[in-house]
Amino acid sequence: MTTCSLCGVDDLGFTCPYCNTVYCSDHRLPESHGCPAMHRVREDARRRVSDSIGGQDQDENIIQPAQKPRRKKRSRSRKKRFSSTEVRDLIIASILVILVGISIFGNSQGIINAFTNVILYLNIGLGWLVIGTIGMFLASFMAHEMAHKFVAQHYGMWSEFRMTSMGYYLSAMAILFSLPIFGTGVVYTSGTTSTEHNGKSNLAGPLTNFVIAAALAIISILMFVAGVPLFPLGMLLQYGVQLNAFLGLFNMIPIQPFDGATVRNWNSRVWIAVTIGLLFMLILGYVMFPILM
Repeated sequence: MTTCSLCGVDDLGFTCPYCNTVYCSDHRLPESHGCPAMHRVREDARRRVSDSIGGQDQDENIIQPAQKPRRKKRSRSRKKRFSSTEVRDLIIASILVILVGISIFGNSQGIINAFTNVILYLNIGLGWLVIGTIGMFLASFMAHEMAHKFVAQHYGMWSEFRMTSMGYYLSAMAILFSLPIFGTGVVYTSGTTSTEHNGKSNLAGPLTNFVIAAALAIISILMFVAGVPLFPLGMLLQYGVQLNAFLGLFNMIPIQPFDGATVRNWNSRVWIAVTIGLLFMLILGYVMFPILM
């Protein structure tokens, strides 16, 4: 018994001859799993039809049908595809991330105490800080995971987000003990690729977090230079810098299954540069804002 790369069901394994990925009986056909090599499937089908009628020089070849698969291949790689299973898992993950964001207000005392503090924040007019913090959590999580997915799809790979059993356990711990961790699931990829493409796909998540952290830090500096008071907005900006820097740096750990292991295997210099950049942003998040405010 093997696990289907698309739906995760344990079944007899069927390896697709075009993308060399294992699927269950329901998804074994290229059309059923959205094979990234569909252009090869169509080319083989045309070749078999042409051979069956003995017409490699038939009129159909005049319109150059081979150009159509190439156009579809490019559009497929740029199309951001979401299956119903992925949408379901993303909704579940988003709900869990929102609950983790709320639990942070519990000050290490869990989600119950967090709700009490959230009500207090609402009563003193700081509801925007609660909404902003939760939104920062959700945006950082989605940006990280979707960066993985879209870059992988850009290179023609099958790529979808999936909840994991460990993700449920980690999320429960984070919610119960007010821990700012993201462990809901992972983005799975498959299909013929290269070490470079695989490395760039894994790098996309932490690099996106670095960009977000840097953008928030720059906004804070510009506000300070312009004489705009940073308090209390600076609290949210500071937390955004710290959160994204920590999330990106955590995923750059050079050990499987973290992103850093694949990135380092592809290009150690890129891994070092991005890791140092994220570490700098994390330190900046703790040092810069007390000075500015």
